[in-house]
Amino acid sequence: MIKKYFPLLLLSAVLFSCKTEKKAPVTDVEVATGFVRDILDNKFDEAEQYLLKDEMNKQFFELFKTQYHNIDNATLEKYKRADIIVNEINNPVDSVCIFNYSNSYRKTDTTILKVVRVEGKWLIDLKHTFSGNE
Repeated sequence: MIKKYFPLLLLSAVLFSCKTEKKAPVTDVEVATGFVRDILDNKFDEAEQYLLKDEMNKQFFELFKTQYHNIDNATLEKYKRADIIVNEINNPVDSVCIFNYSNSYRKTDTTILKVVRVEGKWLIDLKHTFSGNE
C-alpha cells in the first residue's frame, strides 16, 4: 500500500517545496536585465525598484511610463513576448556598467542603460539613457 502512494507523496513534497519567489538581482547585469524585463512586461512598479532615486531619474521614468502606456495593446503584447538581446556590456570603472541592449521584437532599436553601484547596490541611472550624460 505504501508503494502505491509513495510517488504521489513524493510529487506533493516536491511541488510544495518549490518556491515561486523571484530571486532578487545582485549583479549589474542582473539588475539591468531585471529592469528591462519588467519594462517589457509593463510592470513599472517592479521596474521602479531598480531606479536610482533622484529627481531627474524620477522625471525621466514618469515620462517614459506615460509614453509606454500610450502604446496599443497589440504592440504591448509583442514586447511582453520579446527576448532581451544584450549587444554589449562595458564596465569603464568597477562601480559603473554600460548595458547596451535591444529586444527581439524591435532588434534595430538599441538602448543604452547606465547601471551604477551606490552603497553596495546596483541601480539604473536613466540620465545617461535619456540625456547622454556620463
